[in-house]
Amino acid sequence: MKTSLLTLFLSLFIFLGAFSQEEQNDDSFIVSGKVINPESLEGVSFANVNLDRTNWGIICDSAGFFRLRVHPNQKLRISALGFKEQTVTIIAPEVEEEIFQEIYMEKGSILLDEVSIYSLGTYAQFKERFIQEDLPEEEENIATTFDFGNLKLAQAEARSLNRQGFGFNVADGVGLIKSIGSKRRARMGVVPLTDWQLRILQKKFNKEVIAELTHESGHRLELLMTYINSKENFTHQTSEMYIGVRIKQLYQNFLQEKPQFENSLSYADSLGTIMNHLRP
Repeated sequence: MKTSLLTLFLSLFIFLGAFSQEEQNDDSFIVSGKVINPESLEGVSFANVNLDRTNWGIICDSAGFFRLRVHPNQKLRISALGFKEQTVTIIAPEVEEEIFQEIYMEKGSILLDEVSIYSLGTYAQFKERFIQEDLPEEEENIATTFDFGNLKLAQAEARSLNRQGFGFNVADGVGLIKSIGSKRRARMGVVPLTDWQLRILQKKFNKEVIAELTHESGHRLELLMTYINSKENFTHQTSEMYIGVRIKQLYQNFLQEKPQFENSLSYADSLGTIMNHLRP
């Protein structure tokens, strides 16, 4: 018991001695002051006062006053909106533990580039005006720059990964997702396009685009267009790149299914059983 009390007493004595020594070696002091606008001689509200080369500091109050503790040889970095940033040297006090400094800022501004602001009316007016804009005559077709050279190689590599055994097959997963999406779209039905939506779609998907990508014409082009409309239901929101890619893919399928497709579907469009939103 006596040993425990002696140990506790010695620990407390050492702690108090170290704390007293630290207080004696602490050479910090408090700096208070005011950041002033030189033109109005009023305080700069909410100016930033940081220790130079650090991220530690405070923000002035609404009247421009601040107060913080620093060490000798430290400097203050003052910044405020509408004024140039400046660094202030602090003079350590001789007797008092706190000094007061008035810091006069210098006006500063950054010249921005001139901009023009136009009124486009309401959102409905802007949308209608945007739709009526004429497209350039020579518009670059993104689909024509797409590289299809390695498409068959990638398909062959994907088929080679289709091995038996436990695990998840990527091709089967994609097929399952497509089948679920097709069933869901079949339940929801096709939402008819408005006139302005149809105009946008016809600029991205028409006979000229299909003929340019597939080099087909005449009766075969008509059959190909019917085939594509039976497999896809493009909307005005479908991107041109996706439409081009799908036309290329469906064209390859069309070449393989062409004999039976021509026999079974050549008269289907006249009966109206195939969706074709581009039917004249």
